[in-house]
Amino acid sequence: MKETKSLIWDDTFPALLLKGEGAVSFLHGQTTADVFANKELDRIFRSCWLSTKGSLKAILEIRLSDNMAEIVIISGDIDSIRDGFESVIFPADKVQLEVIDPIRRRQEINNNKSWKESKFSWIDNNNLTLEEITNSTKATKEELEHWKIRQGIPSFNREINGETNPYELGLADAINLDKGCYLGQEAMARLFKSKFLKCQLRYWEAYGESNEFDIGKKFFITNQDEGLKKNVGVVTSSIRVDNKFFNGLALIKNNFIDKDFCLSENGDPITIKKTISFTNPF
Repeated sequence: MKETKSLIWDDTFPALLLKGEGAVSFLHGQTTADVFANKELDRIFRSCWLSTKGSLKAILEIRLSDNMAEIVIISGDIDSIRDGFESVIFPADKVQLEVIDPIRRRQEINNNKSWKESKFSWIDNNNLTLEEITNSTKATKEELEHWKIRQGIPSFNREINGETNPYELGLADAINLDKGCYLGQEAMARLFKSKFLKCQLRYWEAYGESNEFDIGKKFFITNQDEGLKKNVGVVTSSIRVDNKFFNGLALIKNNFIDKDFCLSENGDPITIKKTISFTNPF
């Protein structure tokens, strides 16, 4: 019986380097993870970088070593992160920031579990074992796009749009509310206390015409008793699977996230599901 090779997300990502004895302390105050605790675990860990109002600006992975932190930008704009960090670095922080060569990252992809739970690695010097090469196949651009959509991995300038926060995008597991002050912490604490979100990220699929599912198009439900059509959300990502079958991501208003179906502007039915990697916010 022929063994099926694993599909691999194999890509390079923009990266930054923080150098100096204050690197851990600086990142602890700028990102959502408990950086001090993760230093003790000696592993690559995930975190978020937020605005002061708590909107998500980037998804990061961080690797710590002696007086140094490598930062991979999984989703976000490296120039914005660099400028944001540099604007708050002072001599007392005892750190220097550099843009470094992109870092190669490999992760097996499947839809049996969240991408946050799948093993991944940063490849130093592009060294791979023969077993890794022969037992895996690099996913195509199309395969990777479909997987990211079903997983619900937020994309910069789509789901990460300057307004959405990590709770709305299913990244509650990357938020630490107990570690003390960090950029955006007060806003996240207020959201957690109020338990109020405007929307949540959802996966959708539907048959119809392509112009019904363009980014920015709205989804609706119809109240047959009142004859009213209510806007329930907006498309943030969309791909064509075949001739008239589409899927993607949408921000669905919080009042309607328990709905399994909605309608396009033309009245075609749309199936809505929770993304595989979505972590419930509260």
